[in-house]
Amino acid sequence: MKINKFLTTVGLLFGIAMAPVAQATIITFTGGTVSGGGNVYEENGFRIEAIGGGASFGDYYGVGNNVIHGHWQNGCCGNMTKILVTKIDGSAFDLNYFILTSNTNTGGGRADGTEKAYIHASSDGVADDYSQLLPPEDWGFPASQIFLGSQFDSVKAFWFTQNSGVDCFGMDSFYINEVAPPNPNDVPEPATLALVMISLLAFGASRRRNIK
Repeated sequence: MKINKFLTTVGLLFGIAMAPVAQATIITFTGGTVSGGGNVYEENGFRIEAIGGGASFGDYYGVGNNVIHGHWQNGCCGNMTKILVTKIDGSAFDLNYFILTSNTNTGGGRADGTEKAYIHASSDGVADDYSQLLPPEDWGFPASQIFLGSQFDSVKAFWFTQNSGVDCFGMDSFYINEVAPPNPNDVPEPATLALVMISLLAFGASRRRNIK
Protein backbone atom coordinates (compact mmCIF):
# COMPACT_ATOMS: atom_id res chain seq x y z
CA MET A 1 0.00 0.00 0.00
CA LYS A 2 2.79 2.41 0.92
CA ILE A 3 4.58 1.66 -2.34
CA ASN A 4 1.41 2.27 -4.34
CA LYS A 5 0.85 5.62 -2.64
CA PHE A 6 4.47 6.56 -3.23
CA LEU A 7 4.27 5.66 -6.91
CA THR A 8 1.07 7.69 -7.25
CA THR A 9 2.78 10.74 -5.73
CA VAL A 10 5.80 10.33 -8.00
CA GLY A 11 3.52 10.04 -11.02
CA LEU A 12 1.70 13.22 -10.10
CA LEU A 13 4.95 15.13 -9.60
CA PHE A 14 6.35 13.85 -12.87
CA GLY A 15 3.13 14.73 -14.67
CA ILE A 16 3.24 18.27 -13.29
CA ALA A 17 6.86 18.66 -14.38
CA MET A 18 6.09 17.47 -17.90
CA ALA A 19 2.75 19.21 -18.43
CA PRO A 20 2.74 22.15 -20.85
CA VAL A 21 1.92 25.53 -19.33
CA ALA A 22 -0.15 26.73 -22.28
CA GLN A 23 -1.03 25.74 -25.80
CA ALA A 24 1.87 26.13 -28.21
CA THR A 25 1.29 28.41 -31.18
CA ILE A 26 3.42 29.24 -34.21
CA ILE A 27 2.67 32.40 -36.17
CA THR A 28 3.82 31.57 -39.68
CA PHE A 29 2.19 34.46 -41.61
CA THR A 30 0.21 31.87 -43.54
CA GLY A 31 -3.57 31.57 -43.60
CA GLY A 32 -4.27 34.67 -41.49
CA THR A 33 -6.17 37.83 -42.35
CA VAL A 34 -4.78 41.20 -43.43
CA SER A 35 -6.54 44.49 -42.66
CA GLY A 36 -5.75 48.10 -41.74
CA GLY A 37 -4.70 49.03 -45.23
CA GLY A 38 -2.41 46.02 -45.41
CA ASN A 39 -0.55 46.78 -42.17
CA VAL A 40 -2.42 44.59 -39.66
CA TYR A 41 -2.20 40.82 -39.70
CA GLU A 42 -4.11 38.34 -37.48
CA GLU A 43 -3.37 34.64 -37.09
CA ASN A 44 -4.05 32.03 -34.36
CA GLY A 45 -5.41 34.62 -31.94
CA PHE A 46 -2.54 37.11 -32.35
CA ARG A 47 -2.40 40.54 -33.97
CA ILE A 48 0.71 41.97 -35.66
CA GLU A 49 0.62 45.69 -36.47
CA ALA A 50 3.12 47.62 -38.58
CA ILE A 51 2.82 51.08 -37.03
CA GLY A 52 3.34 53.78 -39.65
CA GLY A 53 2.69 51.36 -42.50
CA GLY A 54 5.00 49.98 -45.12
CA ALA A 55 4.82 46.28 -44.22
CA SER A 56 4.19 43.28 -46.46
CA PHE A 57 2.77 39.91 -45.39
CA GLY A 58 3.34 36.93 -47.66
CA ASP A 59 6.01 35.42 -49.89
CA TYR A 60 8.08 38.61 -49.97
CA TYR A 61 11.37 36.90 -50.84
CA GLY A 62 9.88 34.74 -53.58
CA VAL A 63 10.98 31.41 -52.10
CA GLY A 64 7.55 29.99 -51.26
CA ASN A 65 7.72 30.97 -47.59
CA ASN A 66 5.48 33.66 -46.07
CA VAL A 67 7.00 36.34 -43.82
CA ILE A 68 6.47 39.87 -42.55
CA HIS A 69 8.80 42.40 -44.14
CA GLY A 70 8.94 46.17 -43.76
CA HIS A 71 11.06 49.26 -44.32
CA TRP A 72 11.82 51.53 -41.36
CA GLN A 73 11.04 55.23 -41.39
CA ASN A 74 14.68 56.22 -41.03
CA GLY A 75 15.76 53.97 -43.89
CA CYS A 76 15.83 54.74 -47.58
CA CYS A 77 12.23 54.07 -48.58
CA GLY A 78 9.81 53.30 -45.74
CA ASN A 79 7.73 54.81 -42.95
CA MET A 80 7.40 51.98 -40.43
CA THR A 81 8.16 53.04 -36.82
CA LYS A 82 7.19 49.94 -34.83
CA ILE A 83 6.03 46.34 -35.20
CA LEU A 84 3.67 45.47 -32.33
CA VAL A 85 2.53 41.93 -31.46
CA THR A 86 -0.29 41.25 -28.99
CA LYS A 87 -2.77 38.50 -28.21
CA ILE A 88 -6.24 39.51 -29.39
CA ASP A 89 -7.91 38.49 -26.10
CA GLY A 90 -5.36 40.48 -24.08
CA SER A 91 -3.99 37.51 -22.12
CA ALA A 92 -0.33 36.82 -21.39
CA PHE A 93 1.92 34.42 -23.28
CA ASP A 94 5.56 33.32 -23.61
CA LEU A 95 7.58 34.25 -26.68
CA ASN A 96 10.31 31.62 -26.88
CA TYR A 97 12.07 32.39 -30.16
CA PHE A 98 11.53 33.71 -33.66
CA ILE A 99 13.14 33.70 -37.10
CA LEU A 100 14.91 36.87 -38.27
CA THR A 101 15.13 37.13 -42.06
CA SER A 102 16.38 40.69 -42.59
CA ASN A 103 17.98 43.36 -40.44
CA THR A 104 20.10 45.35 -42.84
CA ASN A 105 20.89 48.91 -43.85
CA THR A 106 21.16 47.78 -47.47
CA GLY A 107 17.85 47.02 -49.13
CA GLY A 108 18.08 43.63 -50.81
CA GLY A 109 21.69 43.18 -49.73
CA ARG A 110 24.06 42.24 -46.93
CA ALA A 111 24.10 43.79 -43.47
CA ASP A 112 27.05 46.07 -42.70
CA GLY A 113 27.16 45.36 -38.94
CA THR A 114 26.01 48.78 -37.77
CA GLU A 115 22.29 47.88 -37.64
CA LYS A 116 20.56 48.56 -34.33
CA ALA A 117 17.08 47.08 -34.23
CA TYR A 118 15.57 45.95 -30.92
CA ILE A 119 12.91 43.63 -29.57
CA HIS A 120 11.03 44.83 -26.47
CA ALA A 121 9.04 42.90 -23.85
CA SER A 122 6.06 44.23 -21.89
CA SER A 123 4.29 42.45 -19.02
CA ASP A 124 1.29 44.81 -19.11
CA GLY A 125 1.17 45.47 -22.84
CA VAL A 126 2.16 49.12 -22.40
CA ALA A 127 5.40 49.61 -20.43
CA ASP A 128 8.76 48.70 -21.93
CA ASP A 129 10.12 46.21 -19.36
CA TYR A 130 13.09 44.94 -21.33
CA SER A 131 14.81 45.45 -24.68
CA GLN A 132 17.30 43.30 -26.52
CA LEU A 133 19.54 44.30 -29.41
CA LEU A 134 19.10 42.07 -32.45
CA PRO A 135 22.02 40.89 -34.57
CA PRO A 136 22.50 42.20 -38.11
CA GLU A 137 20.95 39.91 -40.72
CA ASP A 138 21.45 39.83 -44.48
CA TRP A 139 18.37 40.32 -46.65
CA GLY A 140 16.31 37.16 -47.19
CA PHE A 141 17.22 33.54 -46.61
CA PRO A 142 19.04 31.78 -45.02
CA ALA A 143 17.66 33.21 -41.79
CA SER A 144 18.61 33.07 -38.08
CA GLN A 145 16.82 31.72 -35.03
CA ILE A 146 16.73 34.34 -32.27
CA PHE A 147 16.46 32.68 -28.85
CA LEU A 148 14.90 34.69 -26.03
CA GLY A 149 15.17 34.51 -22.25
CA SER A 150 12.70 34.57 -19.38
CA GLN A 151 12.16 38.32 -19.91
CA PHE A 152 9.74 37.27 -22.66
CA ASP A 153 7.71 34.93 -20.43
CA SER A 154 4.22 36.04 -19.34
CA VAL A 155 4.21 39.11 -21.58
CA LYS A 156 1.15 40.82 -22.99
CA ALA A 157 3.00 42.45 -25.87
CA PHE A 158 6.33 42.57 -27.60
CA TRP A 159 7.47 44.94 -30.29
CA PHE A 160 10.35 45.86 -32.56
CA THR A 161 12.00 49.26 -33.09
CA GLN A 162 15.25 50.63 -34.51
CA ASN A 163 17.34 53.75 -33.98
CA SER A 164 20.13 53.67 -36.54
CA GLY A 165 18.46 53.99 -39.90
CA VAL A 166 18.01 50.28 -40.54
CA ASP A 167 16.24 49.90 -43.87
CA CYS A 168 14.96 46.33 -44.44
CA PHE A 169 13.54 44.30 -41.57
CA GLY A 170 11.85 40.92 -41.92
CA MET A 171 10.79 37.93 -39.83
CA ASP A 172 9.48 34.46 -40.54
CA SER A 173 7.86 32.63 -37.60
CA PHE A 174 7.08 33.47 -33.95
CA TYR A 175 7.10 30.51 -31.56
CA ILE A 176 4.65 31.09 -28.69
CA ASN A 177 4.50 28.86 -25.57
CA GLU A 178 6.80 26.54 -27.46
CA VAL A 179 9.83 24.62 -26.24
CA ALA A 180 12.77 26.06 -28.13
CA PRO A 181 15.14 23.72 -29.99
CA PRO A 182 18.55 23.21 -28.37
CA ASN A 183 20.56 26.41 -28.30
CA PRO A 184 24.25 25.62 -28.94
CA ASN A 185 25.20 28.51 -26.62
CA ASP A 186 23.32 27.09 -23.64
CA VAL A 187 24.18 24.31 -21.20
CA PRO A 188 20.94 22.37 -20.60
CA GLU A 189 19.64 21.95 -17.04
CA PRO A 190 18.34 18.36 -16.74
CA ALA A 191 15.66 19.19 -14.16
CA THR A 192 13.29 16.50 -15.33
CA LEU A 193 16.04 13.86 -15.29
CA ALA A 194 16.97 14.92 -11.75
CA LEU A 195 13.36 14.53 -10.62
CA VAL A 196 13.22 11.02 -12.06
CA MET A 197 16.51 10.03 -10.40
CA ILE A 198 15.38 11.36 -7.01
CA SER A 199 12.13 9.46 -7.35
CA LEU A 200 13.94 6.22 -8.19
CA LEU A 201 16.32 6.61 -5.25
CA ALA A 202 13.42 7.27 -2.88
CA PHE A 203 11.59 4.24 -4.24
CA GLY A 204 14.66 2.07 -3.69
CA ALA A 205 15.03 3.28 -0.10
CA SER A 206 11.35 2.64 0.60
CA ARG A 207 11.60 -0.86 -0.88
CA ARG A 208 14.60 -1.71 1.32
CA ARG A 209 12.75 -0.55 4.45
CA ASN A 210 9.74 -2.70 3.58
CA ILE A 211 11.96 -5.75 3.00
CA LYS A 212 13.57 -5.34 6.43
